[in-house]
Amino acid sequence: WVGDKKLGAVGVQISQGIASHGLAMNHSLSLDWFDRIVPCGLEGRAVTTLERESGTRLEHEAVQARLVECFARRFGYDDVHARRLDAEGWRDASFF
Repeated sequence: WVGDKKLGAVGVQISQGIASHGLAMNHSLSLDWFDRIVPCGLEGRAVTTLERESGTRLEHEAVQARLVECFARRFGYDDVHARRLDAEGWRDASFF
């Protein structure tokens, strides 16, 4: 959260005894789509992006690497593997 504006989300799913989880950060996207939904069921809350809040153009790879680095440090991980979705499909992305 940045003030009362939603910057990202964390999700958890448990299906057939397998837990999956994810983290989303609004980096630089059109916020027009959020006018059509109630993000995470939170009525009356605005959505924002890192670029909007910082006033700076931010490269996706740098944002992703920094987010993973901070997450890993906060939770005590030293070997982190991530997947990202691009035009070619899912790709593995390794950090550290």
